[in-house]
Amino acid sequence: MATSLPPVILPRNKWVDIYAETGITPGTSIIIQNIGKDEVVLTESATEPTTGYGHNKLPSRQFFTNGTGNVGAWAYTARGSKLQVEVSS
Repeated sequence: MATSLPPVILPRNKWVDIYAETGITPGTSIIIQNIGKDEVVLTESATEPTTGYGHNKLPSRQFFTNGTGNVGAWAYTARGSKLQVEVSS
């Protein structure tokens, strides 16, 4: 991973724009690690997701790397959690 950024804090029951929280430019490939205890739901979207969106579950302590050129990255958790996010090399 690249130079560490502060963790992204996910409040309960609220979608969080990962790119906005980290200052990383949308479309940049990122590595996301769930460093909290609750499962996190991830989705690619330019705007805040609504119900019916495709979602990817990220269990605690697991990693996910998205591709370049994505339109946006959002995270959600029912209980609150934390993510470590870095630019993929």
